[in-house]
Amino acid sequence: MKIAYFGYNAFSSCLDVFVSHGHTLEAIFTGDSNLHADKVIDYAKKNDVPLFFERPGQEQMTALVQAGVDVFFAAEYPWKIPIPENLNYAINVHPTLLPEGRGSAPLTWLILRNKRYAGITFHKMTGRFDSGAILLQKGFPLSKGETFETLFAKLFIEVPILLHQLLSNLDFHYQNSIEQVGRASWCKITPIEQSVDWSQTTRKISRQMRAFGQLGIYINVAGQQYLVTSFEGVEYRHCFACGEIIYSDQLRVVVAAKDGLIVIPRTSLFKSQSTNYPPKSSAEIKG
Repeated sequence: MKIAYFGYNAFSSCLDVFVSHGHTLEAIFTGDSNLHADKVIDYAKKNDVPLFFERPGQEQMTALVQAGVDVFFAAEYPWKIPIPENLNYAINVHPTLLPEGRGSAPLTWLILRNKRYAGITFHKMTGRFDSGAILLQKGFPLSKGETFETLFAKLFIEVPILLHQLLSNLDFHYQNSIEQVGRASWCKITPIEQSVDWSQTTRKISRQMRAFGQLGIYINVAGQQYLVTSFEGVEYRHCFACGEIIYSDQLRVVVAAKDGLIVIPRTSLFKSQSTNYPPKSSAEIKG
């Protein structure tokens, strides 16, 4: 079969699975950000696969099918893909056990509130995101202290294993798909949920950091809003006010939480221009 792949690095581990089953990649659609798409871009260049960065349009998708493409396969691809009526297979992979977990930021919500729905779902693509009939699913448990990054790594390993199972009997799974029942979309992340409240416990703030990982969380210290992508937190009795800077130098900033300390490396601390989280004090962090 001929495959058109839509996605970034997250599930690029699927590309070789198609080839191992004797299929060919006819087109790869991704973004122009090397940070999140470099592996996919390199794969396309090394294997002479046509590479596209624009959002997919109806005419372009129809042309692919007319050229013999049998499968559209989307993996963490943010744009809606027009599906021609005569396309044989349109498949999306979603990192939850659908119908639970439709929508954006599922990894964050899995860690924050919904760990029992951790897993992988292959489903048919339709005009509505994450709503097509289910082809194949596999759940797996979250570990104690699971983070955005460790969950990402598990999915990178598990998705191609399940894809191999799907491709081994694709017609059967496609013809025997199960329609999703109910509406179980998870809400979009709000600025409040992505922002630290220093009056919360160290444990809760640390779980928040684990859930957002590379996406970062917003903090407000000394009157300035920052995006933080990692820190260390420890419970420790102290006499500082919540959100007060305990120590600061060129390597780290130590901030007081309700019942502990948050140690932020300077390399993980970025000034934010967002206006969703107003500053609460007037000083700036000094090195």
